[in-house]
Amino acid sequence: MDNPQRPTMRSRKLGAMLRELRESRDLNLQKAARLLNRTPSSLSKLETGKRGIRRPALEHMLDRYELTDPVQRQALFDLARHATEKGWWHRYEGKISPSMLDYISLEAEATSINSFQLHLVPGLLQTEDYVRANMVTGVSQGRKLDVDGLVEIRMRRQQVLLGENPPLLWAIVSEAALRQQFGGADVMRAQLSRLIELSVLPNVTFQVLPFSAGAHPGLNGSFTALTTKELSVVLVENLTSGWYLEHADDIRRHSVVFDHLRALALSPDDSRSLIEQLVSES
Repeated sequence: MDNPQRPTMRSRKLGAMLRELRESRDLNLQKAARLLNRTPSSLSKLETGKRGIRRPALEHMLDRYELTDPVQRQALFDLARHATEKGWWHRYEGKISPSMLDYISLEAEATSINSFQLHLVPGLLQTEDYVRANMVTGVSQGRKLDVDGLVEIRMRRQQVLLGENPPLLWAIVSEAALRQQFGGADVMRAQLSRLIELSVLPNVTFQVLPFSAGAHPGLNGSFTALTTKELSVVLVENLTSGWYLEHADDIRRHSVVFDHLRALALSPDDSRSLIEQLVSES
C-alpha cells in the first residue's frame, strides 16, 4: 500500500507530471480513479505529492493512460524511485525547514548548480567561522537556534563538491558580499582565502560581479538553479523559507539572467586576482 508522506520536490514533480498526463487524456479525477481502480482521494494525494507509488502500480497507471514513450516512462519511474529516499540530512528533520531538506536532497544529486548571491558567499564555499558568524547575526524571533547543529549541516553539505562525480558549481557573487565584514577581519580573511582554494577546483567556476558593473539584472535578488538527472528547479530564499520555481518559463528566465550576469562579471582569473587583493588589504 502507498504510504502518506511529506511532499518532497520529487514527489510534487511526479504528481504534477501524472496530473498533466491524466488531463492530456481528457480524464477528470473521478474517471481516472475508476479507470485505475483507485479512489479519487488516493489519486489526488498522489498528484499533490502526498502519497508515493510503487513501480508496479505506476506501470499499471501508465499503461492505462496509454503512455508508450520509453523515455517519458523512465523519467517517471526514476522520479518515483527517488521520491521518498532518505539521505543523511533526514536526521535533522524538525531542526531545519522542509524546503531546506528538499534543497539538500537535490544538492546531493545535482549535476550542475548555478548560484548568484548578492550578499553572502554561497553556502558550499563558506568556512565554518563564516557560517557561525552568519547564524548568530540572524533574528531568532524567540526561538533558540541550534547554531552548532546548523553549522554541522552546512559543513556536511560541502562534501558534495569533493566527492565522486561532483556537481559543476558556477558561482557569481557580488563584490559587496566579499567586502561585508562577517565575524570581523580574521574571519573574512580566512573566508576569502578559502574562496581562492576552492576556485581552482576543476568543477568550480567562481566569478565576482564588481561594483563597476553598475545596474544589473540580478538586482531583484539572489537565486540558485539546480539540475539533477530528473528535474531542474530554481530556489529563491526569503526570510522564513525557500520558494521553488519549477515551471519551464521561470527556469528559462533565471537562466537568461544568469547568462547576463556571467557576461558582466569578472573572468575567473580576474575574480581570483581581486580576492587576492582583498586578502592583502585585510
